[in-house]
Amino acid sequence: MIRPHRCWIVTLVTILLSNATYAADARYHSDSDARFLHHIDLYDIDNRKITAESTKPYSPLNTCGRCHDYETISHGWHFNAFLPDSIDGRDGEPWIWTDPKTGTQLPLAYRKWSHTYNPKAIGITSWEMTRHFGGRMPGGNMGQDSEGDAGDDDGGGGDADAAQDGEDAAGSAEDDVVENGEAPPARWELSGPLQIDCMVCHAVSGAYDFNARRDQIAGENFAWAPTAALRLGEIDGTVSRIKEGSDPADEETQEKIPTVTYDPSRFGLDGTIFMDLVREPTSNACYQCHSNRPVGKSGIEPRWIHDEDVHLRAGMVCADCHRNGIDHHIVRGYKDEQHPSGHDVATLSCSGCHLGTGHDGDGVSRDPMTRAGRLGSPKPLHAGLPPVHFEKLSCTACHGGPLPRDEAIRIMTSLAHGLGEKEHRTGSELPAIVAPVYTAGDDGRVYPNKAMWPAFWGTIEDGKIQPIPPSKVYDLTRPALRVRNDFVEELLKPKMSSSDLKEILGEERAAVESDEWTEEERLKVETAQAEEGRTVFEEKVYAALGAIEEDLGVTPAVYVSSGVLYVQGDEEDKLKEANVSDDRATQMITWPMAHNVRPAGWSLGVAGCTECHSDEGRLFTSTVAALGPGPDRGEAVTMASLQGVDPDQRLQWNELFRNRDLFKYIIAGSIAAMLITLFIGIGALASRLAHRTA
Repeated sequence: MIRPHRCWIVTLVTILLSNATYAADARYHSDSDARFLHHIDLYDIDNRKITAESTKPYSPLNTCGRCHDYETISHGWHFNAFLPDSIDGRDGEPWIWTDPKTGTQLPLAYRKWSHTYNPKAIGITSWEMTRHFGGRMPGGNMGQDSEGDAGDDDGGGGDADAAQDGEDAAGSAEDDVVENGEAPPARWELSGPLQIDCMVCHAVSGAYDFNARRDQIAGENFAWAPTAALRLGEIDGTVSRIKEGSDPADEETQEKIPTVTYDPSRFGLDGTIFMDLVREPTSNACYQCHSNRPVGKSGIEPRWIHDEDVHLRAGMVCADCHRNGIDHHIVRGYKDEQHPSGHDVATLSCSGCHLGTGHDGDGVSRDPMTRAGRLGSPKPLHAGLPPVHFEKLSCTACHGGPLPRDEAIRIMTSLAHGLGEKEHRTGSELPAIVAPVYTAGDDGRVYPNKAMWPAFWGTIEDGKIQPIPPSKVYDLTRPALRVRNDFVEELLKPKMSSSDLKEILGEERAAVESDEWTEEERLKVETAQAEEGRTVFEEKVYAALGAIEEDLGVTPAVYVSSGVLYVQGDEEDKLKEANVSDDRATQMITWPMAHNVRPAGWSLGVAGCTECHSDEGRLFTSTVAALGPGPDRGEAVTMASLQGVDPDQRLQWNELFRNRDLFKYIIAGSIAAMLITLFIGIGALASRLAHRTA
């Protein structure tokens, strides 16, 4: 209980902190387009000035926060998903928890985006999220507040004022508490917080080592990541090597805490460090989290065969359209976006920039802020295109993303596949994301999307599928699955023995190298391998489901993949499909894609109406089938069916447009014949009148 006289103290402290916050907001600003040179003092996590002899990492909050409003910045788009007052906006790419050993690709989001799971609701702590995804986030968010692991939906960023006073921005030192009541060992005091690192976006190109930062986060050195990324010194020690449950205050543990050996040459005579930064982030910084690579039948497609975004080719950068103020609410650029600042950002969308958002009778808006032509953008003519297209199609349906093919192809993204890190990729790595998938948005217009199907282990509760925390799944299923590295490769694509190959191909052909097989022989081997893989899959998954049920005391356990809910069948080592209706677990999750933007000459429909309105029009006929770690994919569906287009009506339109040129000739001929007949009639009438007059 708080005593009465302490209430006065609390009130006084609150007033003083409020005044301090007000004073802190009256910051200096240059107000010039010129870049401000930053020769500044560094401050560590304990808010002490750093010298060449210091051993603790520098703190962006305590360093940058001295001049910039860290608290306001922490509510920006990249940092606020964890906060209770965050704005969800249009669905975007979720965090996809991927584990190739257990065949998991689980879409997660703190925002209320469709077909995603809130990490807190399924027992994933903010510390686990930070360790898993921290290398692809600029800091802040769930990376600096352990109190956000409470079982409700409230999140919370770090307290800037508390950190300025020398307190740890990681929040409470108590153990993380999750919704199911379990309290995993806290490691925040060891790892430190992953604060918003301003230099992720604002360092000049080449001055920031993103992979060095990721290495530190992978080693659970959250607080050391910004120091390593700027190469201010060498980091000695790794938190991940400290035994689970170690007491941070213990002397032996303290000796294992990482230390920094700063590079003396980075310090000026006055003890400051030069931070080489820019106001407007470079596109290279954006690419770290927003790159895409298409994957064809032969693997990752080479970069040289694809064109980059038309805007980049014109000399623009990402931040020209995706702008923000000090609030860091990035303009996402979709139609009808409502910006939290209250400023009108309509002309930073595709249609707003190229077409404008309002006009009078002469076609030009009287309000300059709603006119077309921002940044010199050309106004498209769309000659001959009926207005109904603008009611039915988004700009990106014709201009955005990869060109549609006969079926949607796999796509790799930075957030999901770690693009930018040096490693060997084949394009078959989880998560399995496909694009372009053309579906109708909330506004009724067709958009190109990326899509995926959840795959995870769970239980059935009240007729819904509840995912098991992925960190637990591996321990529960490891003895049964016995997967060393890759669930798909080891279960579904077992290596064929020499005796198996002899039985399939014959002794002579089985002896030759696989690249010398004929297409027919290759198909025989792949078919046999798939059949064997199906048997192994059912056997191992059956056993793993049994282990989960026994360990957790639940029935039934379920494995979800590609829209199929696998449970133990009536026969041993056989699976069956659960009779449960849960769209979030079984239906595809989609999010709109825009880039790369294609120019007019590469847009859909530029070849004429029949490019879409024909039996081969890929906007409607391209197909997509569920894709995941499991062996089942289901039937491929057309984009037309996903858009809700009536097939009979579409066929009628196709016939109409197929013969459109003929109809034009017939109509033109009919009009010409009518005119000739009319002229003949007029001539005959004139002749009669002349004859009567004579």
